[in-house]
Amino acid sequence: MFPLLGHTEGLLAVDNPAKNGQGNKVYAALEAFEGNDQVAMRQYGSDWQGSYSPRHGTNIGLLSARTEAGVQWQGYRLGALYRAEALVEANRDTSDLVRQYNNSSGYDVGRTYQLDYQIKGFEADGARLSKSFQLNLGGQWQMDLGVGLSYLRGKRIKLETASGQVVTLNSKDFNAGVHLNDSDSQMNITDLASFNAPFGRLAAPSGDGYAVDAGVVLRHRESGVSIELAVADLAGRINWKNLPNNVTDYSNATKYYDADGYVQFNPTATRTSSYQDVSQNLDPKLWLAASYPIGDFEVQGAASYTRGYWFPQAGIKYHINPRWAVNADFDFRFNTFGLSLQHQWFYLGLRMDNTNMDTARAYGLNGGINIPF
Repeated sequence: MFPLLGHTEGLLAVDNPAKNGQGNKVYAALEAFEGNDQVAMRQYGSDWQGSYSPRHGTNIGLLSARTEAGVQWQGYRLGALYRAEALVEANRDTSDLVRQYNNSSGYDVGRTYQLDYQIKGFEADGARLSKSFQLNLGGQWQMDLGVGLSYLRGKRIKLETASGQVVTLNSKDFNAGVHLNDSDSQMNITDLASFNAPFGRLAAPSGDGYAVDAGVVLRHRESGVSIELAVADLAGRINWKNLPNNVTDYSNATKYYDADGYVQFNPTATRTSSYQDVSQNLDPKLWLAASYPIGDFEVQGAASYTRGYWFPQAGIKYHINPRWAVNADFDFRFNTFGLSLQHQWFYLGLRMDNTNMDTARAYGLNGGINIPF
């Protein structure tokens, strides 16, 4: 069996620095995943047409993307880094209202929608230095440890919350009392319809921060059994300056109706715009995994975790020969099936919940190279 490949794991793209190894090599890794509970991903940022079957409780949308490329020597790694992450949370009432509003399908008459919505996301690039260590525990057990430190230069941040109540009057009209707080570094601050710049001042947002990662791999040499734990953003923060923020209260006083008779609201009448300095704490992300070899096969179980959400997976790997392997796994949150081809120098994998991209609710891609020198 070929040695562990140091690449990101799970739906949350957690990198375990304990898997760096001690050899000298050039490396590059890519992990990207997006999925949601309600509709096809291609409809998620659009009008929510097509099949709609949300969860009864909280519905989430997830984005995890990470790329890193650099050089490794004697357990050290130094590379350029890019990250993008977002987690959207919405209760069932909010999901139903968004869909009905976006596709003008009509509101449920006599229903009261209790709204609870939140999005937290960022995009950053930078550099990362990591180091792995090997400990011989005696007998057949070996432990690999690793730590990583990243400098992050913020490229985008999106923080938004909405809460309140909507009471329908008929299939096209409702009364609303909704509070919206929106911070977005890509807000169009020159457009008065989007942002009322304080005193006409136009400011450019910026962000700088750091992240600390840690991991461990415990392996039994004779049996090949391995247990793995990694935590991304064990500590992490991005400090943003001059971040545009809108606080808007939607009420009956700002109602009007479009040409088809559907209720609309004028946000500019109750909106307060400002620039804010925000310290964004990065949420820790956990990766747990175990594998058990059976001949040329390897049975795997794993789970990712962040902010109260578990993303369990189960899979099996087949070692074709000492250099080649095929891995298949299933994720139980979004019901995606993953398939990857692995070589001791590279790997490539895809995952989807549906072979039709137009109706798929979740899909991902991962790949990388590890070239020794």
